Amino acid sequence: MDAETLAALRAEIPGLDRSVYLNTGTLGPSPRRVTELFLSLYREWQEAGPGNPEVYLREARAAAAAKETLAAFLGVEARDLALTSNSTDGINIVARGIDWDAGDEVVISDQEHPAGLLIWLHLRQTKGVRVRIARLSWESGPRNVEEVAARITPRTRLVALSHVSCMTGLLLPAREIVEAAHSRGVPVLFDGAQAVGQFPLDLRQIGCDFYAMNGHKWLLGPVGTGALYVSPEALVELVPDRVGDGSAEAWEYSEEGSLRLRQDGRRFEFGTRCYPLHAAWPAAVDFISRVGLETVRRRSLALARRLREGLAGVEGVTVLGPTRPADEDLMTGIVSCRLEGLSGEEAYRALLERFGVVTRPVPELRAVRFSAAFFNTEEETDAAVEAVAALVRETRD
Repeated sequence: MDAETLAALRAEIPGLDRSVYLNTGTLGPSPRRVTELFLSLYREWQEAGPGNPEVYLREARAAAAAKETLAAFLGVEARDLALTSNSTDGINIVARGIDWDAGDEVVISDQEHPAGLLIWLHLRQTKGVRVRIARLSWESGPRNVEEVAARITPRTRLVALSHVSCMTGLLLPAREIVEAAHSRGVPVLFDGAQAVGQFPLDLRQIGCDFYAMNGHKWLLGPVGTGALYVSPEALVELVPDRVGDGSAEAWEYSEEGSLRLRQDGRRFEFGTRCYPLHAAWPAAVDFISRVGLETVRRRSLALARRLREGLAGVEGVTVLGPTRPADEDLMTGIVSCRLEGLSGEEAYRALLERFGVVTRPVPELRAVRFSAAFFNTEEETDAAVEAVAALVRETRD
């Protein structure tokens, strides 16, 4: 990406001149057009009288139409998507939609976001579900497939993994994991919170049964947007634990009344929602699409490589996750490192308060995480390395 193009893109994203923003993995900064569209839609909705059916229904239809844009982005059909609030929402829909028996098992990894752990711990306490943890390698995709497959037993009901680790940025070989699990008759759920918007995705090609995602990270969409993909084959096996107006095709209002749920992703959507949020989401998808996902991927990887190499050259810093050039197929724009003498929380706060570098702590690894997005600059990554070096020098003196 040439300097002029990068500068033009950065000019569309507010706040980049106020800090070294390396935290897209937590919250991606929305382009101005996305925020302005959301605000204008919400204002129009309220000024017309929020219950005015002309505006109310138009915005509801616009939110539903957002699925068409998102579906094309993901290589699936719009009917296979349910609009949610975030990835956690989608994971819960799947977790609560399976009819668990005590002793049934779920396979997760040792690098999950709390959403990919706490939900299953809760099911262990309430349903007696057993949680089996695959120990992931930072150096071998095939080894990770083998490790996940080795955790599957006749009692396994689901494999639920982060497509990209929020702790280290490790990218899992999704299709190979699906093939290994499906060969044993086990469905697969991926948490795509750190994947969608980082690189091209074709969910049908991956072949997973469920894929949860959000719009507020690498897609640079509004907070409160998310989606769940449910394959047509898996839909019949997933029973909603909650329903409401919008999720049913038909019902009979009587004491002996019947209920027929929608035969697509809308069965998981119900109740009044903030329609302008999802109606504005396609503007973020269009922004990323205009840049091009291959361009996004190449630039993020290049910046992450520069950051990784710079950090590795600082005495007292340990880079976590994939580091060898031969392992680039396991890498993303996320880089984590451990600073000698500092916890992840201490490093995060010092980088923010003293150097204006926005990151995120990784308490589980006593580390700090950097997210190198396509709109970041080489100068910003170098500034982050210099800030880390200064902190480590102080702790070692």
